[in-house]
Amino acid sequence: MIKKSMVREYLKYIIPTMLTFTLAGVYSIVDGIFVGHAVGDAGLAGINVAFPVVAFIMAVGTGVGMGGGVISSIARGAGDEEKSRRAVGTTFLMLLLASIPIMALLFLFAGPVCELLGGRGETLNQAISYIGVIAWGVPFQIMVTGCTPLIRNQGKVAFAMAVQVLAGLMNVVLDYVFVIALSMGTAGAAEATVLSQIAAFVLVAGFFLRKENRISRADLRIDGRIAAHALKLGLAPFGLTLLPEATVVAINVNLATYGGETALAAYAVVSYTACVIQMLIQGVGDGSQPLISRYYGSGDADAVRRFRNTNYLITISLGVIGLAAMYLLRHQVPLLFGASPETTGLIAWALPVFSTAYVFYGFTHASTSYFYAVDDAKASNAIVYGEAVLVVAVVFGMAWAFGLDGIWISVTIVQMILSVAAGALLRFRHRSRERERSCSLDGDPSCSSC
Repeated sequence: MIKKSMVREYLKYIIPTMLTFTLAGVYSIVDGIFVGHAVGDAGLAGINVAFPVVAFIMAVGTGVGMGGGVISSIARGAGDEEKSRRAVGTTFLMLLLASIPIMALLFLFAGPVCELLGGRGETLNQAISYIGVIAWGVPFQIMVTGCTPLIRNQGKVAFAMAVQVLAGLMNVVLDYVFVIALSMGTAGAAEATVLSQIAAFVLVAGFFLRKENRISRADLRIDGRIAAHALKLGLAPFGLTLLPEATVVAINVNLATYGGETALAAYAVVSYTACVIQMLIQGVGDGSQPLISRYYGSGDADAVRRFRNTNYLITISLGVIGLAAMYLLRHQVPLLFGASPETTGLIAWALPVFSTAYVFYGFTHASTSYFYAVDDAKASNAIVYGEAVLVVAVVFGMAWAFGLDGIWISVTIVQMILSVAAGALLRFRHRSRERERSCSLDGDPSCSSC
């Protein structure tokens, strides 16, 4: 656990980040509430089908931004300010370049993509309507999502939070105007999202235009080695952001087969609500990343270990508290979204079953964020992309064996397996470090291979 002298610095980083992620989850819930009341089950299901596309956009920004942020923070911890600045400039340009092809692809293939993600009938129409508008905001979404870790890694955690809070509040207000007052349906919800991201981008651009934060022309170029390293490190946060949506896709496809539109609408409410737990847990891991990376860069292994273990305590506790909350509120949550009576009964059963996964997710996510914070891309990628394989195998297998009930419990089974894998990887890393230290102290010439 962290020492008393470390508490203030730790809280400075994780509290604003947890609030940022939690508010993002709350704003998504409000989005769903408005659409549920204005459009009904088909609108809810449509946004749920389309959301993996939004998650992909966010994952690209998060992956590139976190990769560059880790490099910048480790370099700063090691005293290499020049490399730290180059990492920021390289990342900024990578984010800009990544947005162009994604925007073009969504304009050209929104329909086939939404159909591939499980959209059928009116649900498909609602999903296409949503994505058709979201495509216009791709550059702003990627730049804001990717620049947030860069801002956080410069110690400006409160400003990073303020940007997201402003965007979220604006999104809620515009949601009410477009979806409820103007009856623009799912397209209105998408327009609210795009306009709020444009506003957030204005703030981010203003941050980097300030004299003390400005990226110099010399640093505003792509350094090939830094870019390759950022992409390697960014694979884990990219996967952490996107691969939960692999779960969404796998579940949507099976729910459409075994439960129809009612089951799809129920899952939309379940995923909207339970994502608050996920966001809180993710806020702890991502919030502490700049600290862990900086202390790792300076060679302070004891501080790194203390931050990691404190993360475990907090994230697992959040999973337990979240599960209890979902169980207690299982009958009230469907009413918020205006769900039909049939959908309401399914939500009340599925919500606590699905949320059990987050008890184990607390451990797996804290492990993954620790691994990429200390530049261990192999371990972090193994957990993240191992999850993708497990999700497909377990969700489809449980659906085939147990039908609708098997689908709801499958996510918990996946997280239980991943927890065991994460523990094994931590043990392997610890033993490898111990061998390296022993080798170094003994003056063994084979140390470099330890």
